[in-house]
Amino acid sequence: MRASFVLSGVAAGIKRNATMTIALILNTAIALGFVGAAILANTEITRFRTTYEDKLNVQVYLCTTLAYNTQATSRDVAVHEKKQPAPFTCAKDRKTSAAQTASIRARLSSDPLVDSFTYIDEKRAYDLGLKQAEPAQRLQLQTIGVGVFPGSFSVKLNDIKKDYGVFAATYDRVAGVDKVNNQIDTVNALLSLIDSARWFSIIIALVVLAASVLLIGNTIQVAANQRRNETSIMRLVGASRWMTELPFMLEAIIAALIGGFISIGFIAVGKFVLLDNILGSQTSKGVIPNLSTNDILLAGGAGLIVGVVLSALTAFATLRLYVRL
Repeated sequence: MRASFVLSGVAAGIKRNATMTIALILNTAIALGFVGAAILANTEITRFRTTYEDKLNVQVYLCTTLAYNTQATSRDVAVHEKKQPAPFTCAKDRKTSAAQTASIRARLSSDPLVDSFTYIDEKRAYDLGLKQAEPAQRLQLQTIGVGVFPGSFSVKLNDIKKDYGVFAATYDRVAGVDKVNNQIDTVNALLSLIDSARWFSIIIALVVLAASVLLIGNTIQVAANQRRNETSIMRLVGASRWMTELPFMLEAIIAALIGGFISIGFIAVGKFVLLDNILGSQTSKGVIPNLSTNDILLAGGAGLIVGVVLSALTAFATLRLYVRL
């Protein structure tokens, strides 16, 4: 009997303050959507680091027939900017010779900074480039053929963060080496972008959650004032304070639950638009780790729990501090 009475009071309260309840649901859904987005961004950063941190190699690119021209242009720019120009390491209209390649290989083999390395010839570089290219680019590469990508050594250093500067400065001056490239800058740029999205989501979530707390408090105060006669009669016939407060708390919790489920839909749509469409080619190739349905449910579920607990605490605090039932 008590349960049916409480539930009937909840239904009446929701119906009486329908517009405020709808506003609370939408506000909560947006806030919890950003909470879920922050959780997913953190998951993406963790997977990105796990995927790439131990697999980052330094690329030592060998000379192509056009490498000399590129180096000449770079030297002209350095002279114009009154900087020390880098020495020529490539010969005009010539690729790295077999003897130079063997010399670089021997040097890498004896270098204490190098853990291991792999030689990638022009044919393999071309096949890898062809595999990763977009359809339109693939057609252009097939027209040009082997030679569009230089041969290279993929080098794993003992400590890429500590040793890269010394390694690059040394091999940038070796004959037959066009340039030394490190992918960690690209990875760090992507991680920085994802991390910025995470902090943006956290800040927005905190702002909207604060608005939700205020809205919950106002909604409960309005509802309690509207039903003051009912609650007064209930207290006169022996109802405890908990019994009179419970319907208002349940209204806030139900609104948070509905908002939480809607937020899971928001998160799923956001993941579909960003990772499956905008970044679809990168995620399909494994360049960017994708997120599963389970990840969305876990993030959305965590947000839902946060919303329910916050709603219950806010309702309890409002009823105890600002409303006398």
